[in-house]
Amino acid sequence: MLLENKLVDRRSLVRLVEENFQEYIPSGRELPEPEFFPLGEDSWSYRCGPLWISVRRDLDGHFPGAYEVALLLRESGKEYVLAPLAGRDGRVVHRLADFPVVVFPYVECATAPSAPPSPAQLDLLIHQLRDVHGFEPPAARHVDVPTEDFRLPFETDLDKALEAALNGGAAECGPYGGRLAGLVARRWDHLTALREEAARVAARCTAQWRGERPALTHGDPSPANVLFGRDVNIIDWGGAMWAPPERDWAALTRVFGAAPEGRPVFLRFYELRWTLAEIAEYASRFTGPHTGDADDDAMWGRLARYLPAA
Repeated sequence: MLLENKLVDRRSLVRLVEENFQEYIPSGRELPEPEFFPLGEDSWSYRCGPLWISVRRDLDGHFPGAYEVALLLRESGKEYVLAPLAGRDGRVVHRLADFPVVVFPYVECATAPSAPPSPAQLDLLIHQLRDVHGFEPPAARHVDVPTEDFRLPFETDLDKALEAALNGGAAECGPYGGRLAGLVARRWDHLTALREEAARVAARCTAQWRGERPALTHGDPSPANVLFGRDVNIIDWGGAMWAPPERDWAALTRVFGAAPEGRPVFLRFYELRWTLAEIAEYASRFTGPHTGDADDDAMWGRLARYLPAA
C-alpha cells in the first residue's frame, strides 16, 4: 500500500511491541518510532527497530492459522520461511483498530529494490515450495488452515461491483467510477466468458481432486513475497492453503514465466481465479467512495492489466 492507514495510530504499534515483543529490543535502547514503508498490496508495513510490523488487509478472508502454520514451518527447520513471531501472550496474530497485525524479525533486504531472480535462485525457490508441499503439521499442533474448494470467495463482491458500475452509480463515487462504468460496459462479454469458463474449470478440478492428498501451498510466491539475496526467503504466508501444488506453480508461471509442469486444468483454474480476484478487488474499490489518490492510481493501472480496454 502506497499510503499509510490513518486508522492505525503509530503509538498503538509501539504499545504492541512493548507489551509483547520487548525482548527483541536491545537492553537500554529506546524503542524507535515506527517507520512506514509503502510496500505490498495486502498490508501496511512498518519497521520498528529490529522488527517488521504488518497491518493486514487480507481481502479474500483473514485466517490466523495461515500465519501460525508459517511458524510451524520455521520451527520444523525450514529456515527459508520468514515466519511471524509469537508474542508474550503466545499469539501470532494481534488486532489494532480491528485490523489483524503480525510481527516479524526485520530482514535488511526486505526494503531493498528487487531484482529478477537468477535461474539458480528460481530453481531453489521451486525446491523450497516442493518442500513446503510435503509438510505435515505435528499432530499436537493443529492449525486451522483453509482447504481449497474451488469456489470464488469474491464472487458476491464482483457481482455487486459490476452491477453498481452498470447502473451508473459508480460515477458519483470518485474520479475512476465513470471510467470503470465505461470499461465494464465495453468488456461485458469478455467478463462473462471468463466467469463461465471459471465455473466449468472449477467443476473439473473438483472432480479430479477428490481423494487427493492436499499440499500446503503459499499461493503467491511473487517478487513481493520472496526475498532474493544470498539466500532465498519466502515471506507473507497469509494466503497459505491446503490445495493442489498447481496453486503455486500457476503463480510462478504468471510472475516469472517458468515453473514445473502441472496439470493444465488446475493451472487454468488458478490463472482465472487470480484474474477475476484482481478485477473484483479494483472494481469494488472504484464503485465505493475514493479520491483518486496514489493508491487509486496504482490500482487503476493494475485493473487495466487484467481487464484491458480492448
